[in-house]
Amino acid sequence: MNTMIEPPDGRHHEFLVLHVRYLGSHRPFIDDGASRNETLAELKPRVLDFFKLAESDGKTYSFVLHHDPLTDMSKSLGQLAEGRHELKLKLVEQFEQGGPCPPN
Repeated sequence: MNTMIEPPDGRHHEFLVLHVRYLGSHRPFIDDGASRNETLAELKPRVLDFFKLAESDGKTYSFVLHHDPLTDMSKSLGQLAEGRHELKLKLVEQFEQGGPCPPN
């Protein structure tokens, strides 16, 4: 549900309820006090740590946060939420064609 929740005085919530799903995990990353000012670049290490994942040197495989296609890692969570109180993202593993498989 993507509805905008505003307090009676019309101000937006200071924090977001953030959900990040990763196909390789049954449990999502949830932060019910995520800062609207946190950038994707700041969030990504927290999410990788939660799922106990590490990226390769960037040439074989990497992890990408998806809302729609997200390429600007300097965007804040508040910008992505567009005034809503909740933001849902996906963590997707990308493989470079021809590279070795990641370690299990």
